[in-house]
Amino acid sequence: MLPWLLACTASPLVPGEVDTGSVDTGSSNVLPGDSAADTGERPDDADGVFATDRVGAIELTMARADWADIRDNPGAESWHEAEFSWNGEAPLVVAVRAFGQGSVVAGKPPLKVDFNRSVPGQDWHGLETLKLDSSTQDAGFLNEVVGTWVLREMGLPAARTGFATVHVNGDAVGLFVALEPIDDRFLKRNYDVDDGSLYGIGTWRYGQGLNPIEWGTVADWYEPQTSAGGDGAEILAAIEATGHGSDAEFLAAVDTVAFTRMSLTRAAIGAIDSFAADGNNFYLYDHGGQITPIAWDLDADLGYPYYFDNALFMGLEEPWLWSHARQNPMTGTVYHDPVHARVLAMGWDVQATLDELLAGPLSWPSLEPRLTAWAATIAEAGCADTYHSCASFQHRVIDLRFFLHTRLAILAGGEVAECPAAPSFGATAQSGTLLENTSTLAPGLMVGGEHHCHGLYASVDSRVTLPVSEGLLDGAVGIHDANLNPSAGARVAILQGGRTLWESGAIDAYAPAERFSVTVEAGEVELRSTGRGGGGAVVWTELAN
Repeated sequence: MLPWLLACTASPLVPGEVDTGSVDTGSSNVLPGDSAADTGERPDDADGVFATDRVGAIELTMARADWADIRDNPGAESWHEAEFSWNGEAPLVVAVRAFGQGSVVAGKPPLKVDFNRSVPGQDWHGLETLKLDSSTQDAGFLNEVVGTWVLREMGLPAARTGFATVHVNGDAVGLFVALEPIDDRFLKRNYDVDDGSLYGIGTWRYGQGLNPIEWGTVADWYEPQTSAGGDGAEILAAIEATGHGSDAEFLAAVDTVAFTRMSLTRAAIGAIDSFAADGNNFYLYDHGGQITPIAWDLDADLGYPYYFDNALFMGLEEPWLWSHARQNPMTGTVYHDPVHARVLAMGWDVQATLDELLAGPLSWPSLEPRLTAWAATIAEAGCADTYHSCASFQHRVIDLRFFLHTRLAILAGGEVAECPAAPSFGATAQSGTLLENTSTLAPGLMVGGEHHCHGLYASVDSRVTLPVSEGLLDGAVGIHDANLNPSAGARVAILQGGRTLWESGAIDAYAPAERFSVTVEAGEVELRSTGRGGGGAVVWTELAN
């Protein structure tokens, strides 16, 4: 691990001082007074809808003028009647509208399907509504799937997800991520009850969280979401207890276990747009007298392309410092999460939660095959999407793998893949920059979305001398992954005694590693790279002689 990297990331991982009078110092991190929800998965009729090993097919039939209104004027969120069919099932009469805020685009808006608006009492696979995320901010269509799975594996309530292509009047609209709505049925499935008030944040009302309300009233920030209604009194009580209550009052009013585990989990996956980062994308539920959070809208997690570095180096203790949108749009104040700050000050063991993540859902050997399988499931539909190009889909999947491997290596302080001991190649740089068995970001080498345990990482342009014995020199070479890497078109060659033994064609970013096998004499060979530069590097990997 490089010293500058440790310096950037060590501080957020240091556990706070533990006050054993107020905090359980066991591995559970449970604070007295908390009543964490029973969030065990309960199967129901919708499990097949939210399957991640297949892509469903949705057919909508509706008046063309109605679809044009939804498609071209999504901000109006006007309801229109349609016939809905799933995988060839008998059609149902439903209501459809666009929904969402920052991710809404004309042409392919997110869609909300309501099964009982036009036909009272009707449901479908146990659902009253279904949300279809158009994933315009995530060309890989996997952020929601990965993020919500990690949350559920940490015992936190999160929407189930699936995949579906959508056709309207026979015309392809594209691939969507099917999302379980956060409603009374979600509450019943996750909490066994649904009689408490559920609140969502109002339109463009992010940046508040449980900070004191300095603009407007609680109704200006939070909107009841279920028939239980609510006047916001529970939220005001939680705000008061967070800011001014005793520890006992704070713990009684706020589900600190759920808040803290959610915030640390989302910070670990680089959530720059979440409750702890900018006060966005969450619901608040009054569960038995405690305010508890439910995460929502994870499409800008996991290395969202335009803020990749923010997510990559996000600290766990003050995640708001890494958010690009932490300024409250109504007051202009810079957001911080008083719940997270207070719980950590009370002695929450951040390292214990991080260890749980890295040994559990964020274990690379466990997560990587899931990611590979999910990407393979949607590859055909992702490449056929009407909004994202096939190249954009493929590149984002590669970037996601790169982000996860690098982020986890940063958090763990070392290689997270299962690798044998690193060999010493004895290479030296004649020109350019050379590193053995590492990149400038984290242990391990990523080429075309594939992890390689060992190799040489050399800048473009570079000349590297490598000692060899007589026989075959085998290996592969490619461009090291880096988000939006500009160093396409590099060329590499292997030379010995003035002779070129092997030369590649133009190697592009995002391409798989290119294999080689050449006969060499005992002595030295030169590994040469030339190209457009731009700060990228080539990886000579799987070298064997």
